[in-house]
Amino acid sequence: MMLRSLSVAVALAGLAPLTLSEAHAFGCDDRRAVECYEKVTTPDVYKTVSRPIVVAPARTEVVREPAVVVTRTDRVQTTPGRWSAEHVPAQYGSVERTVMVKPASVTYAMVPAQYSTVRETVVVQPASYRWERQMDRHGRETLCKVEVPAITRHVERAVQVAPATRVAHAVPAIYQTVRQTVQIAPATVRKTYTPPHYATVDRTVLVKPATEHVVTRPAVMAVAEQSVLVQKGGTGWRPARRGWFH
Repeated sequence: MMLRSLSVAVALAGLAPLTLSEAHAFGCDDRRAVECYEKVTTPDVYKTVSRPIVVAPARTEVVREPAVVVTRTDRVQTTPGRWSAEHVPAQYGSVERTVMVKPASVTYAMVPAQYSTVRETVVVQPASYRWERQMDRHGRETLCKVEVPAITRHVERAVQVAPATRVAHAVPAIYQTVRQTVQIAPATVRKTYTPPHYATVDRTVLVKPATEHVVTRPAVMAVAEQSVLVQKGGTGWRPARRGWFH
């Protein structure tokens, strides 16, 4: 949380962090420091904003529209169409077929995989940075970023040189001839359709019903300017300036 706040303070200050050589030149007496900062006080920040105000409020009006009707000639069904069905039974016969009594199968002999041992260097803990607070001889506080080197170790692991394999032995399927009753032609339904009869009639049709709707007249607006607080002043961090420790 402290590092996140420090990054925000540096970004607000609009200044780049010091490099390692600049940190030594600016007075950080720890040779491990890569960045140094000083505490500063920032004032409140204000800006002028424009806000809309209502000069005259919005109003509504009710508009009424009569219904719309027309006379339409329609084609109507007097007698519906119908289907008549005639059922035709299925036809059967006897046939000889060769059927599988036992399916083909495969047996396998396993050959184990082959491995080799390799040695390699792995990173146990990667290099990182930590922050340290320091006080100079004038009683001023600094915050320095210190580099922590990586930690590695040597490990051995087994690597597969050749994968395990299987040697297949095929066993053929067993068949025999049998007589079966089979369907030569399926049962069917022969359908005959008698079309419907139609006539024309005149009808009064409502095209659009009577309606009432509300029309809204927009409000009359204006713009007023006002000074508002954008950022509260406080205490933050910024890169240390030259000449602090001379």
